[in-house]
Amino acid sequence: MKKLLILFIFLCATQFALAEKVDRSNEQMSQTLITKAKSANDRAKKLKNEWRGTGKLIKKAKNFHKKKNNTKSIELATEALNQANMAIQQHNKQKNSYHYFE
Repeated sequence: MKKLLILFIFLCATQFALAEKVDRSNEQMSQTLITKAKSANDRAKKLKNEWRGTGKLIKKAKNFHKKKNNTKSIELATEALNQANMAIQQHNKQKNSYHYFE
């Protein structure tokens, strides 16, 4: 019985430690994705092909990151990064056939 109690306490303690480690990992991933999305969107801005909602998604992801809601922040930052990359790809495909009016 004593061994079982010690094993139970050990499992509970490791569970809390692992949960904290995963939370820190999600926080780092969230920050990394936000940074990548911001830099990709800046490249799209330089190409004058920024998509309308990408900046809003990055802003929302930053707000969720500040509120420690890392799963929502990761979701929004991933979507923003995807949109920024697609905007760059769109520019590269259409740069010879599309005339930019400045």
